[in-house]
Amino acid sequence: MTDDSTRAGPDAEPDPYLVTKEIALKALDRRAYGRVELANYLARKGAPEEAVDRVLGRFEEVGLLDDAAFAKQWVDSRHRGRKLPRRTLIAELRRKGLDVDVIADAVAPIDRDAEARAAAELAVAKARSLVGQPYEIALRRLVGVLGRRGYAGDLAWQAAKEALSERPDVDLEMGEQVDLHPKG
Repeated sequence: MTDDSTRAGPDAEPDPYLVTKEIALKALDRRAYGRVELANYLARKGAPEEAVDRVLGRFEEVGLLDDAAFAKQWVDSRHRGRKLPRRTLIAELRRKGLDVDVIADAVAPIDRDAEARAAAELAVAKARSLVGQPYEIALRRLVGVLGRRGYAGDLAWQAAKEALSERPDVDLEMGEQVDLHPKG
């Protein structure tokens, strides 16, 4: 079955604008995109550049495509959900082709305190899986997790130490593991 809106007649070539519009709408139905990212997606699908420009321009006019709103939603979701720090979010948004000013506005709410809270939450959650590990090993692993997410070294160490300080099997003065169930 064919979509009659993409054909003028039974043997006519499909209208590139309508085909591009349909591809773009299906993409936006799956998830949000920034303008550059959606343009790249449409180009990979073989859409002509002129049709891409027209479709994206129209989508911006009617509010289906808004880089600023997309960036803010992306930052909120990734910072709150995955506990990603500011610099990682900036790198992700750059890869998506967003403007520097749009990125700056989107990450503005994430200050050092917000990053510290997110790092602490992530460290506490990950520390649960390290119960029973020697302190030094657990500390290195937590710092590694935070570092791979993009947290600065000092923040990663601080969050990891605080998360491990909440463990009942760690002697805070010695920084060593304590046997909670001595045999004897």
